[in-house]
Order: sequence, then structure tokens, then C-alpha cells
Amino acid sequence: MIRTDAVVASSHLVRLALATCAIAAVPAVLGFQLFAAHLGETSRDVVNAATCQEESSCVLTTAVQRTVADLEDRGLHCRARPGLTDLVVFERKNTEVTVIDFATALKASSIGEGWVRSYCMAAQ
Repeated sequence: MIRTDAVVASSHLVRLALATCAIAAVPAVLGFQLFAAHLGETSRDVVNAATCQEESSCVLTTAVQRTVADLEDRGLHCRARPGLTDLVVFERKNTEVTVIDFATALKASSIGEGWVRSYCMAAQ
């Protein structure tokens, strides 16, 4: 026959183990929810969300639209998605629109000179 003290002690041990597992699972579940919330979000989405705090930074001006149309008329394909070999339509804060290479655009946008508006490359 099993002694009552042994049953009580083992039941306390089981409860303690279950409580420890439940408490340890809370950060894991919260971490997974945080990860899953941003699962489909790209770094470009995060950057766009941050830069769109200023309303003017998210609006394509007619100069940008005209530059993109001119590049597409020359046979380039322009898109919102970046690539390392792209030419970049870059709008400076003084509303000047230029076409520059990817590295120059990266440097200019990182120091806050303006915004990348479009990425253009030869159509395939």
C-alpha cells in the first residue's frame, strides 16, 4: 500500500512541475506572437511606415512620375522592389528628381537627403 505522505509529496511535485512549465511557456508564446505578427512584413515595409510620418514623403510628385515614365519609354522596367543592379529614381528634399545608382541612393537616403521613389532596370 502507498503511504499518504508519498502521494501528497508527489502530487505537490507534479503541480510544481506543471506550474513551472506554464510560466516558462508564456514568454515563448508571446515571442512567437510577436514574430508571427511581422512574418510577412519586409524591411521595406518597415522603412516605408517610418518615413511616411511626413505626409510629403509618401506622395509621388509629377516630376517623379515623369522621370519614371521617361525611363520606361527608354525600355527600362521600373518597380517598387529593389535590386542591386538597378538605377534608382531619387527625390531630394528640395524636390529635385535624379536617376542615380543603387549605392549612391543607399548612401543618400541613409543620411536623410531624400527618398527612393522607384527602382529601374533593363527589361528582361
